[in-house]
Amino acid sequence: MRLISFRNNYIKIIFTIILGLYCGLLLLTYGQLFRGFHLGNFFPLLVSDEILFSIGFSLATSLSALLLSFLIGIPSAYILARENFPGKGILESFLYLPVFLPPLVSGLALVLLVSQGAGGFLESRGIEFMFSSLGVVTAQAFIATPLAIRSFQTAFQSVDPKLEQAAESLGDSPGKVFYEITFPLAWKGILTGLLLAWARALGEFGATIMLAGAIRMKTETLPISIYLNMSLGNLENAIAVGILMLIIAVVILTIFHYLIGFSSIKNRLPYR
Repeated sequence: MRLISFRNNYIKIIFTIILGLYCGLLLLTYGQLFRGFHLGNFFPLLVSDEILFSIGFSLATSLSALLLSFLIGIPSAYILARENFPGKGILESFLYLPVFLPPLVSGLALVLLVSQGAGGFLESRGIEFMFSSLGVVTAQAFIATPLAIRSFQTAFQSVDPKLEQAAESLGDSPGKVFYEITFPLAWKGILTGLLLAWARALGEFGATIMLAGAIRMKTETLPISIYLNMSLGNLENAIAVGILMLIIAVVILTIFHYLIGFSSIKNRLPYR
């Protein structure tokens, strides 16, 4: 009966064809990374000095950026989730600006920021942002933090404020309520936000190359490694890094969908 109904519903058929075509396009596109590439060369290429540096450097900078996103995102998201004030909607839109703007624009603005005013003062004291690892972390955190804030805000909004109020009425301090009730109940959403922010930081290219440049074995993140190897004609090296980033993305997406699916099931449980 469902099959007959589906056949008679041409809208579903057309939409299904469009979905299938797009999925086919994705498979065809990313499949090109494996076409003509000798997988036997994958691990030998990954353990070359340059790519090992880019892997370690990307992990160090992206995790540092993630820490900054966490430290900024948690208090910001909690205020946005729990407080109502004039202009809140405008502020939320403003905080999401780095996501909507091309990263090159954000990178240009960061270059102007750190080369003038307070940024120039810091550089005169030996704290360098331009063409340095600090610049990479700054660019990654600047772009990734809005994603963290939005995800953390949604996580805090899913926690019933009455639970916090009940704990406070029993004499618990606001800090104790946050760390023993709010944060534990929101941890899955927070973890989801951290995954999204880390993936965005790890894949950041535009703002990073504007602020820190593309210097081999110095500011060479994984995306910049692809750029440098492509510009020099080292196609196999670029493909090896691309496949590595594809694997990382699949792992992150798998964890992300597990967390989302688990949360959806939990929200439907009758005892909640």
